[in-house]
Amino acid sequence: MARSSSEAAGPPEPAAGPAAGLEPAAGSVAGSDPASAAGVEREGRPAAGADPAPAASRRAGSPDPQRAFAAMGEPTRYRILEVLAQDASTVGGVAEAIGALQPQTTKHLQALEAAGLITVHKLGRRRVARLDRAAFAALSAHLGTWARAHSDDDALAAYEQAIAREDADPDRARTLTLRAEVPASIDAVWQAWTDQHQAARWWAPSHFEVRELAIAPESGAPIRFALGEPGGATYRSQGRVLEVEPGRRLVFALAPLEETGKALFDAVHTVELDGDDAVTTVALRIDVDGIRPGAAAAVAGLEPGWTQLLSGLTALFASGSEG
Repeated sequence: MARSSSEAAGPPEPAAGPAAGLEPAAGSVAGSDPASAAGVEREGRPAAGADPAPAASRRAGSPDPQRAFAAMGEPTRYRILEVLAQDASTVGGVAEAIGALQPQTTKHLQALEAAGLITVHKLGRRRVARLDRAAFAALSAHLGTWARAHSDDDALAAYEQAIAREDADPDRARTLTLRAEVPASIDAVWQAWTDQHQAARWWAPSHFEVRELAIAPESGAPIRFALGEPGGATYRSQGRVLEVEPGRRLVFALAPLEETGKALFDAVHTVELDGDDAVTTVALRIDVDGIRPGAAAAVAGLEPGWTQLLSGLTALFASGSEG
């Protein structure tokens, strides 16, 4: 993992009650025609207007999340689920609890059952509805995958805060220092920095890809660098190599360009390597000056961006895929 310290910029750019024990509630089907009172035909076909998909077409306890959430999104159906979350109830009991007519209530119940959220038990002439608790457990697990913490969450918030800090003090010079322990020899790490084909494999932070990279370990050699992200946006940088001490030290100027082709700021990067055949320590210093208006986001992104790049360099060798 890359470790960073900075003199300037901050860090960046988740049980129903037993149905059989329920007494008929006011307006329930007991003592009346089950077809007219419950809104269900004697053969078990859904009443007109109900969701036609049979509940048997789904696997119990495994509702389709999109369909289930759509069903819950209708206000009356959501209220029905709240009622059934407290206890199972007859159709008439649900209708009374939500203050609706029984035929309309029946249609909502049928839609909820077709979505896999409830089960309606046919107990003789009675119809008793309950939540499908296993279905909600499955939906909870599904949402739980969305609720898991992700590295982007804190990184984006921190990046936004860093931009605000840069906007508040846009003119001062900055010096950033980063370090990484790379599980490879100095020669291998040097090649990863100075061979443009190897460098293209790790010179991209999260959610970006290298679209162009030209670099050579020769003093005065131009550097061209372009990153792309989904949606087609391309961000270009350019510079040149300033000093080269093969296998030990590389100094280069590199800065992002605004739309007119002018650099947003001046940045000199000094890379120094030290270590042995097993582990190389990479020390990176970035001196930033000459900051132009509108450069806050780019300046704030230097530290998180290069931290991710050095992590990518470390991962490249840790995975054994550098060849």
